[in-house]
This record gives sequence, structure tokens and C-alpha cells, in this order.
Amino acid sequence: MSTREIELDGGVNFRDLGGYATADGRQLQWRRLLRCGHLRDLSDKDAEFLQVLGLTHLHDFRREEERKRTVNRTLPITVYDDYNISIGSMPRFWEMLRAGELSDEASHRLVSGAYAECLDEVTPLYQRFFARLLDDIAAPNSATVFHCTAGKDRTGLAAALILSALNVPRETIVEDYMLTLKYYDIESLLKLVEGHLIEAGTKSWQRSWLMPYCSVHRDNINAFFSALEAQYGDVGNYLRSGLGLTDDSIALLQARLLQ
Repeated sequence: MSTREIELDGGVNFRDLGGYATADGRQLQWRRLLRCGHLRDLSDKDAEFLQVLGLTHLHDFRREEERKRTVNRTLPITVYDDYNISIGSMPRFWEMLRAGELSDEASHRLVSGAYAECLDEVTPLYQRFFARLLDDIAAPNSATVFHCTAGKDRTGLAAALILSALNVPRETIVEDYMLTLKYYDIESLLKLVEGHLIEAGTKSWQRSWLMPYCSVHRDNINAFFSALEAQYGDVGNYLRSGLGLTDDSIALLQARLLQ
């Protein structure tokens, strides 16, 4: 049970937040909070395993068009899919590509800049997520999964905020974000994006221009935290003033998830 990766036939970047140590010496329980990409490719065996695991709630952060394009496998659990979160500057990416203005550095700046600029947009949506999460984890042996398409950006920010509320050190939070490099098939996403470029009639591009969108980088998550701290002072104030968590709700979150 105490393994980071959840090995499934059709899992995408599927992993457990359990086992992380907090600053005060406690530990996040295993098999309570799971993070991943889309669930379209889950096998019957995967579905049975998740049921045995005690999965009760699913939070889908994807936009409506993403959910229609890649439909999750139906599971007998409670599903929340009204978040419609966006993080990224893909329209600007296409504009710069068509204008011949894109480069490795410019692409990297676009992605890290999107992380820095998304705070106001995502805050009310993550506030909704946290309000529901407190109810999800009321049962001691239940598991909750949250995800987006690749399980790296919108999911990564949600995981970072959860771990922050649980008093996990920032270094550990960043390392969890970076585990996408280990558990996600970045090559498959690169090929998918290249397919879109071909369909759009794009004549030439550098694969390195696409990597910032298909992978993760420390600058991204650090840009988000820097923007958060610039606006709210520190993450603790953001949890309370931005996400609407009270001292009691943070204590309850910790009591239900830490051991």
C-alpha cells in the first residue's frame, strides 16, 4: 500500500500523495488522496481495483471540451466536473508560432508566465474543491482522486495547495510536482501536439518549443507560489483569505489525513 505509483493498465500519471512528512513530524496517510490524468483508458481490472481501494469521490478539473473529447470511464462514485479550470497560454503560443516568433526561451516564459498569471482565475475554483474535499475525506477509509488531462498542471497546483495546507515543506511539494517527469509519458503528448500542428498546416517547428507545454519545470510551480506570496503575503494567508479555509477547517483537514 505504501507506494507512490498506482500501477493501472490504463492509468495516466496516476500516483498517491501518501507518505509525505509534515514540518511537525506527522505523515500523510496512504491511499486517501490520489492524483492523475484522464481516466478514459481504465480497464475492468483497474475499475475493480479502485473500488477495492475505497475510491468514493472524483474531481475532474478539465474544461467541457476536454471532457467531451476524452470521456472518462464511468465509475460508481461521486463525480464533480464543474470546475472548468484553465492554466496556459496556448492561444498566444499558436500566434507566436505562426508569426515565427517562438523559441525555447519564449515557450518556457509563456508557460511559467501562465502559472504566475492564473491565480485570480483558479482561486474560486480551488476554493470549491477544498470545500468538497473536507466532506470527501470524512470517512476514514475512503479515497478521493483529482485529475485533469495529463495530471500535471491543474492537478499539480491542487496537490501543491493540499500539501501546503497539511504543512508539508515547500521543497517536498516541488518534488511532488516534478514527479510527472518520472510517471508521465511525455513522448506521447509531444506526438499528439505535433499531430495537431500537422493538421493545422504548420510547416515547421522545433520539438524543444513544445517541451514546456508537455512537461513540467520547477520555474512553473515556483512562479505560482511567487505570485501567491506577492498578492497574499504567504501561503497560510492565501489558504484563509483566498481559499476561505478557517483555522478549524485546516485543523480538520490535517486530523483526517495525517497520522
